[in-house]
Amino acid sequence: MVMAVALGLGAGAVDAQSSLQCERCHGELELLRQHADSFDEARGLLVRGGTVRESAHGALGCTECHTGFGTFPHRTGTDTRTCASCHEEQAATWGRGIHAGAEDGGAVTCVECHGVHEVAGTAALAAGEPLRAMNATCSGCHETQRLTGDDPHTGEAGCQSCHAAHEVLPPSEPASWMAKQRQPQVCGACHDSIAARWVDDVHGRALMARGPDDLAPGHVSAEPPTCSSCHGAHPITTAQERSFSEAAVERCIACHERAGSTFYGSYHGKATAVGSHVAATCVDCHGAHRIYPADEAASMVAEANLVETCAACHEHAREAFVKYDSHPEPLNRERNPWIFWAFVFMNSVLIGTLVVFGAHTVAWWIRSTIDRRRGVSAHGGGAG
Repeated sequence: MVMAVALGLGAGAVDAQSSLQCERCHGELELLRQHADSFDEARGLLVRGGTVRESAHGALGCTECHTGFGTFPHRTGTDTRTCASCHEEQAATWGRGIHAGAEDGGAVTCVECHGVHEVAGTAALAAGEPLRAMNATCSGCHETQRLTGDDPHTGEAGCQSCHAAHEVLPPSEPASWMAKQRQPQVCGACHDSIAARWVDDVHGRALMARGPDDLAPGHVSAEPPTCSSCHGAHPITTAQERSFSEAAVERCIACHERAGSTFYGSYHGKATAVGSHVAATCVDCHGAHRIYPADEAASMVAEANLVETCAACHEHAREAFVKYDSHPEPLNRERNPWIFWAFVFMNSVLIGTLVVFGAHTVAWWIRSTIDRRRGVSAHGGGAG
């Protein structure tokens, strides 16, 4: 190195020259095969010319990572520096993640995602073929979580976009990117306008008011819905799909049981239950990311907004039209007096009719049986 500086060569030039020396041997598979115990070992030592120079480590020479290899044959005591020796912050966050452990057959190291000599940086893994390759690497272990071709995230978002790159944690842990309270921030990185509206609605308020302990597994009643509660995760269901609205009814009913039972008692619910694709469901009336109690002015079902909400499907909606109760309760006399008394009257008529004609049928059968035994004709005459 001293001689190189004396000749006017900088450290970068020395590293470049050193790397070229390395490539003379490590770029020739046949040469490596002569000094390796197997063909697989030789391939592991093969580094084609330009591989490193075209990677994120292109400015580094081989000796930056591999020390003690200055002579050939390489002497004992040589060493390869770890990634953590330069990337301390990333190594620290990786160490806190689940991939640093030994679960499921061993830790996931830097090279599984970034490569060895063809090192891909963060920007290179963010789009195109490198992004798809990165997702394929993740799904190599997480096969059941592989994104399908019709998932809107396929080819557009990497696993690390939602689950973090280094500090990957299970969704049940508060520090996880997919923890309930962090989803609005993570999903909002791409869907910012939607996240901004949702955080202020009734579900967002309830979620943000909870502490980490309230959202721990087992606290089902204390878990307000968040992004994945409605849209899923693998795959994601978009609002444009009709199946989303239909599935949303069941998701809403999971918490709003009473509203669910009354919904299925209405025209909208009965039409939906038999497969209608045009009948209104929960999201059509209450919204999706701006759901508010009916007594708040911003609510789609606030009295002042009902005509506009219903007019989305019923263009002739007027003040009289919106007096329709979309969640009728036939047995609630205070809420629905007309429906209650109509329900009582119609059921009384039905039950009364069944009782009278049922009794008449039983009496007729008894009389017919007695007459047959006496030999009396059904028309009132004797047997002969």
